[in-house]
Amino acid sequence: MKDLLLKDERIIHMIRAEGLRQVAKWGIQRRSPFEWLCFLTEETGELSAAIGDYEFKRGADTKTIVAEAILVATLAAKIAEMYLNLDASLDE
Repeated sequence: MKDLLLKDERIIHMIRAEGLRQVAKWGIQRRSPFEWLCFLTEETGELSAAIGDYEFKRGADTKTIVAEAILVATLAAKIAEMYLNLDASLDE
């Protein structure tokens, strides 16, 4: 597989939609950086399992892999956004 340079706009829309879905489900979360990292690591493990199943067991389909990758991307983007805006959030 080769890098497609993030040209598929569906990815950005899927990340935004997942972010909104998470807020609707859990509300606005205030967590420590370590907790966010734990959530990201857990989702990364699920992505690894889905890819492993697809490659070696044929137990996962590509939709499952995409869904898990979007969860990972959403959490990673949220972490990046929080750190980009860290100075502003200290004022809240």
